[in-house]
Amino acid sequence: MDFSIANTVLEKILRIGNIDLFSSYDKYLNYWPLLLFGFIISFLLTPLIGKFAVKVGATYKPKSRRKNKEFDNPQKAIHLQETPALGGLAITIPLLLGLIILFRLDSFILPILIGLLVLVIGSVLDDIFNLSSTVQLLYQVAAAAIIAFSVFDLSSISIFSTDLIDLQSSSWNTTIFSLPISFVFPGDLLLIIWILLCINSVKWVGGLPGLVESYTLVIILLIFVIGVRTFSLFSSTISILIAGSLISLIFYAFPPPKIMSGSSGKSIYGFLISILAIISGAKFSTTIMLLALPIVDAIYVIIYRYITYKPKNPIELMKINDTSHLHHQLFKLGFNNVSVLLIEASISLLLGSFAILSTGALRYFALIFGLASIIIFVVYINYRAKTKSDKSEDSPESKYSY
Repeated sequence: MDFSIANTVLEKILRIGNIDLFSSYDKYLNYWPLLLFGFIISFLLTPLIGKFAVKVGATYKPKSRRKNKEFDNPQKAIHLQETPALGGLAITIPLLLGLIILFRLDSFILPILIGLLVLVIGSVLDDIFNLSSTVQLLYQVAAAAIIAFSVFDLSSISIFSTDLIDLQSSSWNTTIFSLPISFVFPGDLLLIIWILLCINSVKWVGGLPGLVESYTLVIILLIFVIGVRTFSLFSSTISILIAGSLISLIFYAFPPPKIMSGSSGKSIYGFLISILAIISGAKFSTTIMLLALPIVDAIYVIIYRYITYKPKNPIELMKINDTSHLHHQLFKLGFNNVSVLLIEASISLLLGSFAILSTGALRYFALIFGLASIIIFVVYINYRAKTKSDKSEDSPESKYSY
C-alpha cells in the first residue's frame, strides 16, 4: 500500500497548527485539521443537498408511501413535515475528495472508490425512486463483491489474541486492465457476508431522525482510536474525516430534522464501518462489540419476522417492513426521539470503549458479557413493549411508532 502522497499532504496540513504528524505527543489531536475539513465541507454542502433533494423528489412525507410502493410502511413516520433525504451525500462528497487528494489511486484505493460509487449511485436512486428490496440487495452485493475480489483478501482473522485463524483453503488471482483481482475461499465469501451484514444492520438503525448519524459517529470515532493505536494511517485519516462530516450532518438531522441521511447515507455508513474496522487492524471480537447493538437487534428482528409472518423465502422476508426494531419498542415504552437516540448511542459507546480497552482473556469475557447483556436488553425491551401494547393497543405512545 503506497501512502507516500498521504504522508506528504498530511504533514503539510497538520503543520498548519505547528504539529508533527509522527510525534507521539498528542497523537489523537494531531488530526484536528482533517476533522475541521470534513465539518466545514459537510456544513456548507448540506443545505444545498437538501434543496436538490426537494427538487428531485427525494423526500419523506409523513404518513404517506414513497412513490406509492406497496412495501412502504407509512405508520413508521414520526417526523411532522416533509423532509429531504440524500443527507448521506454530505458525508460521501468530503470522503471522496479526501480519498482523491490524500491517497494515490492504486489497487488499494480504487476498489474502495468504485464500491463506494456503486453504493452511492444505487442508494441515491433508491432515495428518489424508492427501489425494491431486491434491487437494493443487488447493488449492495455488487459493492461488497468489488471489495472481496480486490486486494482486500480475508485470508485470516484474529479473534482474541495474535493467533490467526486460516481462511484460505484455495485462492484465485488474475489482472484486469492492470488491476489485480484476487479471491480467497472461504475468507472472501465471509467478507462479502460481513459487509452485507454491516450495511443492513447499520441501515436498520436509521429508524428515527438523528439516530443512525449519532450511532455511526460513535463507532467511527472508536475506529479512529483503534487506527491511531495500530498506526493505520488510512483508517485513522478517513475515520476522522468522516467524523467531522457526521458532526455537521447531525446538526441538521437532529430532531426535529431539517434533512435525513436517507438510503444514500444509511447504506454507506455500514459499508465504511466494515472496511475501516478491518483495515484498522481491529480484532474480530473488537469489531463485533463495536457493532453488537445493531447486529443483535437485526438478528432478533429477522427471527421475530420469520416466526410471525412465515415468509416463503429470503426476498419475502426482506420486504417485511414493520415496527419491530429496538427503537420502535423504546418508543412504545414512552421514550421520546432524543431519549432513544441517547440510549442507543450511549450503549454503543460503552461497549465499544470496553472492547478497545480490553485485551487477551479480558476481551473474551468482554465479548461474551457484552453480547449477553445486549441480547437480554433487546429481549427485555421487546417483552415490556409487547406487554404494554397488549394492555392498551390505543395508547398515546402508539402514534410515535417508527
